[in-house]
Order: sequence, then structure tokens, then C-alpha cells
Amino acid sequence: MTDTAADTVLARAEAHWLAGEAQQAREGFRRARMLFHQAADPASEAHALILLGDFEAEHDRWDDAAASFADARALYNRLGDQHGQGGALVRLGRLSQSRARVTEAEHYYQSAHEVFAAAGDQSGMAHVAKRRGHLARDQGRHDFALDHYHHALDLYRRAGDTLGQAHVLKGLAMLHRRLGHGDKAHNDFDAARDLYAQAGDVLGEAAACRGLGHLLRQLGDHDGAVKALDAARHLYAAMGHLKAEAETRLELAEDMAAIDPGKARAHRKHAHDLFLRLGDAEQAASITVD
Repeated sequence: MTDTAADTVLARAEAHWLAGEAQQAREGFRRARMLFHQAADPASEAHALILLGDFEAEHDRWDDAAASFADARALYNRLGDQHGQGGALVRLGRLSQSRARVTEAEHYYQSAHEVFAAAGDQSGMAHVAKRRGHLARDQGRHDFALDHYHHALDLYRRAGDTLGQAHVLKGLAMLHRRLGHGDKAHNDFDAARDLYAQAGDVLGEAAACRGLGHLLRQLGDHDGAVKALDAARHLYAAMGHLKAEAETRLELAEDMAAIDPGKARAHRKHAHDLFLRLGDAEQAASITVD
């Protein structure tokens, strides 16, 4: 099978992932990895392993995710690809952070920083700074988190990395929201949304819209919250991200229950149907549609 065919298998696996079809996605990622290995294409094999690791991490299969990231790191090391090595190390750090292994996470982040610094990769160093910001935020060390985020933003700007800036601004917005800095959070969500749109990252744009909707609800701006959440809903639907669309529809239904019961009911019914398509009968059953 050619690399082009293997690429098709990989693309289908990603589509299954977005559609919530976990088993098909897992099998697709594994098959793509095998096909790239058979084609002696280690760079593409490593990429497939990274995607498989991301998928397994999202489904809380920590050991499987760690094994995929470690295998990808070994391939990148063999290729002399410092950017790939650093990215795999960051993912291992993120995985350790998710497992509450703080010291281990810090070790991986430091290793990633050293690899990126040796390569003069400002975007890579910014990525590490952003993850360190997330780590400090999760520990309640908010001042350190802000310092890391602003350092990451500066590095991304120097590198001309629009998408990286968007990710950091979304992180800043979420932290400012937690700290009660409504105006700063609003500005950062707006800026992140615009940068995601410029970069063509539809899911990132949707996430920024959804975060803005949550913020506006918290600030008492009901109409603004509905508008932002509806924008997120449209974007998720366009990308076939069924789970996020369903969750956003439930949030819209909650916000619209008092002012437009008919639309709220329609959103609940659509969310119910989406969860059924995803095979989540328990979540679907928890939704009142009548």
C-alpha cells in the first residue's frame, strides 16, 4: 500500500475520532502506523503515533498514550528531528500532568525546553512555556501561570506563530475568568477567536467562542452568551465534532429555556440524537426532550 493510501487511512481515523467512533478511530490510527512502518516512512509513522497517543490520552488510556508518545520520540530521535522530539516530550509532560505526576511533568517540560532551545525553535520554547503555565495554573500558582503565559505569548509573537498566540490567549482568558478579571478575559477570548480564524483552525475558533459564551453567562450578558455559544455550535457542526456540538446545544438549551422554550426543546432533542449517534445511551437518556 502506498503512503498516499496510508494517509487516507490516517485521515479517516481522525474523522472517526471527531465523530466519536472510538473503536474505528483506534483501529485506523494503528493501521496507519503499521502501513507507514511497512513503507519505511518513519516521519509519517511518528506522526501517526502522536495522533494515536493524543487519542488514547483523551480516552484516559494513560499507559497506551505514553507508549505511543515514547515510540514517536524514539523515531524522531533516529531522524534527528529536534522539533518532533520536543513535541513528543511536551506530550509526555502533559500526560504526566494529567496523572498528577507533577515532578515527572516538570522533568519532561525541562527536557523539551532544552531540545527546542538547542534547535533555536522559538515556537517550541513557547509551547513549553504555555504548558508550564497550565501546570502552574492547575497548582493554583496564578502569578507564575501568568508569567509563563506572557513569556509564551512573547515567544510566539517573535516567531510569527499565529496559532500559538491563539492557544496562549485562550489559556490567559480562562485564567483571567477564574481570577474574576472579566474585561481581560473577554479581550483575550476575542483575540484568540480572531487569531484562530486567521489560522484556519475551526475547532480552536469554536472553543474560543464557547469559552466566551461561558464568560458572558457568568457576567450576566445572556444575549451575548447565546450568540457566542450558537457560533460555537455552528462551527462544531461544520467540523463534524458531534460530542462538542451536543454539549454546546445543551448549554444553549439551558440559556434559552426561559425566553424561548421551543428552541430550547429543539436543542435538547438534537443533543439527545447526537449522543445516541455517538453510542452514549446513558447521556442521551439523561436529557429531557418533552
